[in-house]
Amino acid sequence: MTAQSDYQQALKDIANLATREAKRVTGRPAAMAIDQIFRKYNGTIASPMTDDLKTGSWKKWESWQLGGVIAYLSSYGTSAAVKPLRDIEQNYPVTDIQIQAKALADLLATLDVAVSEAKQTPQVQDAIKSGDADQMARAMLLALAQIDPDWPVRASAIQKDLYKLSADSFPAINEMAAGKLSQADVTKALVEILFQQFLALKKQP
Repeated sequence: MTAQSDYQQALKDIANLATREAKRVTGRPAAMAIDQIFRKYNGTIASPMTDDLKTGSWKKWESWQLGGVIAYLSSYGTSAAVKPLRDIEQNYPVTDIQIQAKALADLLATLDVAVSEAKQTPQVQDAIKSGDADQMARAMLLALAQIDPDWPVRASAIQKDLYKLSADSFPAINEMAAGKLSQADVTKALVEILFQQFLALKKQP
């Protein structure tokens, strides 16, 4: 299936969901449910979705539909979505949606600059040529870490939380292991467990 046909199928799935939900008390799906339907197609439908927004289709959408679209584009959107998001920010008659559209448009506008700079680094260019997913992810993360001043701050916060959880767990583990494990061993195992859990969640339908 093409990206456009995937997108049309997603819209049909949402219409079917809306029909089912109309019989319930709430009468409409949650934006999260819409986002989940879109995410089944990963990033393939972001481009036709953006093109659809540019035509002004959002003017006909309910807030729960548009909320799901914005949530999806928060992961897969590109700078091409900035203009229609600005239109939504200024003209959609629901304040929450206006706020969400503005936040995402601001993010994607700055993201465009970061992507342009990161793609010029030799490490990223080599990784893209290699086609290796792990190499690309590592090179691109490191490139963003050098460009985005907020990235190291957020990464440091995650590291602190990991080290604290490891430190809190270590006394009990040390006793169970009779001193045969170091805190570094525990931290390494913790990272691997969290990574495995993340992969397991990604594989769920």
